[in-house]
Amino acid sequence: MKPELALSAPSAWLDPAAAPATPGRSFWAAFAAVVTVASLVLVLSTGQFRPRGLGPYSVSVPVDFAPYDPARWAIMNAGDYEAALKIDPTLPDPRSIDWSDAAPEPPADPLLLRDEALAGPPAKSYAFQGVTALDRERAHYCLTAAIYYEAASESDDGMRGVAQTVLNRVRHPSFPSTVCGVVFQGSQRAGVCQFTFSCDGAMARTPERRNWLRASRVASAALGGTVFPKVGLATHYHTTAIWPRWGKSLVMTNIVGAHIFHRWRGRWGMPDAFRVPYSGREPVPGPYLPVAQQVAILKGQGLAPGAGPVAAATAAPLPDTAAAPLPGAMSPPASVASPQPAVAPPPTYTDARLNQSGDVREEYRKSGEWIR
Repeated sequence: MKPELALSAPSAWLDPAAAPATPGRSFWAAFAAVVTVASLVLVLSTGQFRPRGLGPYSVSVPVDFAPYDPARWAIMNAGDYEAALKIDPTLPDPRSIDWSDAAPEPPADPLLLRDEALAGPPAKSYAFQGVTALDRERAHYCLTAAIYYEAASESDDGMRGVAQTVLNRVRHPSFPSTVCGVVFQGSQRAGVCQFTFSCDGAMARTPERRNWLRASRVASAALGGTVFPKVGLATHYHTTAIWPRWGKSLVMTNIVGAHIFHRWRGRWGMPDAFRVPYSGREPVPGPYLPVAQQVAILKGQGLAPGAGPVAAATAAPLPDTAAAPLPGAMSPPASVASPQPAVAPPPTYTDARLNQSGDVREEYRKSGEWIR
């Protein structure tokens, strides 16, 4: 007899579809769906991912703001600090930063604003104090001479423009760092000096007392730190009757009297470039080419330094004798020893201290040459 199968035994396998629903599983499925939807809404609202066609969106952020705070209004409407301190003892003392002692700034002068817009930024005030009394006397004499011989017939503003240009050069790295070095730069060679009066024989004219004293007063004020803002940071100028070849390479700042003033382009003409400290050691005032020799060269009766074989022997010792002869100056043949015109001694100054002998310092020996 065959054994019978026990069909009544329970099966360990159950159909998933027939399995009863579990409360925990349905909860986590719903929670995952909510988190997914919330994440999608958050991404879309932050703008990190926004497909085309969804259009603009807006975000509302709740703000806890009280439109009316009686305590704050009471403090602001208090009559003085003591009354406000009674309401809120933690208020800081306004006198701790001295704001109440600050003086209000004066109203801006429209004329000064207009001048600055035209001329550019003004120079910074700087007092040119020489190391010794002799240095101060030399600086004052050199600046006075530049003002007088360049602008004796000008107004006071015309003189101030020349003085400011000279002192701007003293503070700029392109020029000597002394007043006399700037004024007489290149005067050892006729025709290449930076200021024409120092090598064209103009200093043979005796100064007129009234205008010399006027130039002296302008020089004293400028050396003491007075700034003339109408020419800005000008380092060059020329008369209105001419327009030199270098005019287009610079920026015109202003026209004062009979002179047109210019400054460097770019950063070379901005205030940060004028940072060279004044050395305070003034060289011997020029001109470094004797005035008598300058006049002789202009009249065609003399030779420029270095033009002839015996020029160095007949002329006074000069810092640089390598200059080429001026146009029209004839050089004698080397085999003919032609007599040279007598050279007068250098001019003397009223102040004996200015007559001390000396040579141009080494760093100024090539002054006046074209800057490469």
